[in-house]
Amino acid sequence: MKARTLAQVNRAIQKQVGNVTLRKGDGYFYVTSDDDQIDRALMAQYMTSIYVCHLNQQSVESWIADVQEITKNVLT
Repeated sequence: MKARTLAQVNRAIQKQVGNVTLRKGDGYFYVTSDDDQIDRALMAQYMTSIYVCHLNQQSVESWIADVQEITKNVLT
């Protein structure tokens, strides 16, 4: 399934992964959280970016997998 909007992708990510959000940077996306503790843990990670320019270049499942990889040491 191709991603349609960032809000749709984020709903799927939050359902599968937890309290994290995908945000758009300039030519990439990055993972953050509204939860201060999770956000601090993410900031301590070596990499929180996904180097894909456009949301529809990946399926929702691929976005979820990428976010799971980034957050695997944060949300355990």
